[in-house]
Order: sequence, then structure tokens, then C-alpha cells
Amino acid sequence: MAAAPPKKTILFVSLNALAKTTAAGEGALSGFHVIEARSPSQALSLLEREKIDIVFLDIEAMPAQEMDLVHYIKTRSPHSEIVILATMNDLDAATKALRNGASFYLMKPVRPADMKAAVDKLSAKVDNFEEYRELEQRLLTDLMAGSPAMQKLLKLAIKIAPTSSTVLLTGESGTGKEFFARIIHHMSHRTDGKFVPVNCGAIPDTLFESELFGHVKGSFTGADRDRVGLVEEAHMGTLFLDEVGELSPAAQVKLLRFLQERSFKRIGENTQRTVNVRIIAATNKDLTALAGEGKFREDLFYRINVFCLNLPPLRDRKETIPNLIKLFIHKNNERVEKNVSKVSPAAEALLANYDYPGNVRELENIIEHAVVLSETAEITEKDLPEFMFRNRLLLEGPRTSKLAACLPADEADIATLETMERDYIRGALGALQYNYSETARKLGISRSTLWRKVREYKLDKAAAAS
Repeated sequence: MAAAPPKKTILFVSLNALAKTTAAGEGALSGFHVIEARSPSQALSLLEREKIDIVFLDIEAMPAQEMDLVHYIKTRSPHSEIVILATMNDLDAATKALRNGASFYLMKPVRPADMKAAVDKLSAKVDNFEEYRELEQRLLTDLMAGSPAMQKLLKLAIKIAPTSSTVLLTGESGTGKEFFARIIHHMSHRTDGKFVPVNCGAIPDTLFESELFGHVKGSFTGADRDRVGLVEEAHMGTLFLDEVGELSPAAQVKLLRFLQERSFKRIGENTQRTVNVRIIAATNKDLTALAGEGKFREDLFYRINVFCLNLPPLRDRKETIPNLIKLFIHKNNERVEKNVSKVSPAAEALLANYDYPGNVRELENIIEHAVVLSETAEITEKDLPEFMFRNRLLLEGPRTSKLAACLPADEADIATLETMERDYIRGALGALQYNYSETARKLGISRSTLWRKVREYKLDKAAAAS
């Protein structure tokens, strides 16, 4: 017999006559663990110690300075659902609470039927979210299957996703940093909020402040209307700062000030605005080295480097390629209305042995190319981009009788493909007197690929002479 699920915890927060507030809902709250807090500070203390599923916040008679409690609850316990209890005099405050992340409000005095309906709705929402997150985690685990490095990153992402901690994603261009940022966003309790990507390298320095924080009409030439900045657009969601290493020194100062205070002013106004937003930054640069050279502020680096996840290049996690291929085939089938379902063995070999200098982004482009060109339900060699053949060395078996003579006589004589490739390149270089351009042309590969192989196998002329 399966164990009964644990009781959900409901927290009532009220400054006055709390017993009267809860009495109306006594019948509706059977089966729940109900706790009380008589002040905002006591509520925050309970949120730090316990997992609170639903918060009923009575805002009647609550001082104005305490009205940011919804913001603090969502920051410290983003998974908690919040219901505001208000009177007709509190409607403005209740509306502000909804903007800060509360689910809805109930007018006092609250009827037991309304209390029960609210609890049932939010309890189902909590259950559905947990089920969705478990399913998503299983799918992601399958996607990362076979790669210990990616499995380790995924486990860390699952742990930090429910928090509001800042995350820095590092790795080569095209390794999937934005994809991973979206994973963290969707596994967080901000999934109802927006995921707002910002390409820091594409924003001119003169427009950075306006793009991020917005402006009011007439604040500068061309400001013909009020504009909400990207930071406000990401309120209750995630702001993804891509290529953060490209920011100018002036832009770094402005970003640092916002990260320290979590407040800002639109250009041209004096009103200080606050937002509840999670920051995920990404870069393909070595920020530690840039900080050492004085090109990136150390204090900003420490602000964004709370958790650092380094995504390895695709060539170092080739075990994930088959599952990524399935994902990209499915994605492109829907987009171009195809029904591709498999990849031929020859095409699989090419896809498995290619080095992917453009990483996951390049693989996705290759699969899009193949799905569009495929004439059947199977991707074949002819559907793959031509450059994959130009950079191929020994991915095919020998075709001529001259090469056939080089085949091993028995199992004991079989050499690895790496050994065969190294010896073949060495022989070609020697035959062509180390003319690298001619050797690359004869082998049907690019000069850069040849140079990479020469360095990898130590086949330069000096090494051959020694």
C-alpha cells in the first residue's frame, strides 16, 4: 500500500485577531497543517524553517512599510502560493500584492466556501507543478544520459533552480548556455513569469541603461513615449544576461548598482522602482582573467558568480549526441511539417565522428538542414551538409584495390582508426614534402583541420626529423 502524501502546510499571517481569521476556514482546512504568524518577521522566520505551500496574508491594518512582505516571501520561498485577505479599503494594496506575485485576493469576512475553494485550487496547482517538474527532470536526465559531466550539472541545476540565487553559465559559444538557463527557469517556481534574454554584446553602450531600465517620454532625443525596461519586463521571472563579458566598464557599473540594490530608476524620472527578478548570466570568456586584467569589475564578477556551471563542449560529451539528434528531429518535424523518425547508419557515423566546432548550436543547424532536405522518414548521408564530408578523413572503408592491400590479414593485425589516420597523414606529408596546402587538398580536408591533426599527432617536420 502506497504511503499517504505528506500534509501541505498553510501559514496564516495577520496582525490582529488571528483566531477570528482562521475560524471561518476551520472546516475547509481539515487535512492541512496550519500554522500562524502574528508579524511579518515571524512569518519570514517560519518560511526559513519550514516548507510552506500556501500563505494567507491578512493585510488589514498592516503598516505601509510591511507591505513588501509578498516580495520577501516570493524571494525566500518562491514555491509558496499567496492569497491576500483584504477589506474594501485595502484594494490598492491588494492589487500591488498581485503584481508582486500573489495568486489572488479574498474579501473579508471570508466565507468557509470561499476559503475551501481557494485552498483546493492552490493545492491542486502545487501538486500539478511538482508532477510537471518531476516529469521534466526525468526527460532532462534521459537527454543528458551517458555523460557524467552533464548529469552532474543537471543535478546541481535541479538543486539551485527553486532558489533565487544568481547563476553564471560559462562555456564555449554554442554549448547551450541559454538552453540551460531556460531549464533552470522552467524548473524554478518562477515558471509563470517571463524568461527575458538580453544579449549584452548587442546593446550599444549609449542605449544600455534605457534598454535595461526603461525611460520616460522626452527624457532624451527620440524618446517619444514611456518605455518599460527589460528588468521590469522580467519581474517575477528570470533575466538572462547573455555575453555578460562584453559589457563596457560604464555598463558594468550600472548593472552592479542594480544587482546590489535590486532597484532602479527609469531614465528621466525620480521614482525608485523595485523588482523581484532572478539573474542568470552567461559568457564564453574567462571572467577571472578579464578581472585580473582590469577589463571586468571584480565586485560585479563576485555578484554574478554565486553558482557557476561550466558547460563542456560537445566534443567532450559525445554520448549526448544521439538524444540531442532525437530532440532536434522532433523540434524540426513540427516546424517544417515532416515525419522524420530515424537516421541511417552511415549518417549516424558521420554525426558521431564530427568535431562540432560550433557545439550544440551547430548540431541543431545540421539536423535542421537534414530534416528539410530529407525525402523519406530517414536522414541519410546525402541530407547532411557538404562541409561534414570535406573535413572527414577515415570515416569510410577503403575503396580501391591499392588500398585494399593495406587491410589486415587477421584480427591480431587490426589497428585503431586513430593509428591508421596518424600513419596515413604522416605518409601523405612525407610524400608531398610537407606541403601542407597540397596535403590538405589531396586528403580532401581543410588546412585548419590538417593543422589540428598535425598538432594532435605531433606530425610536424621537426618531429619527423627527430
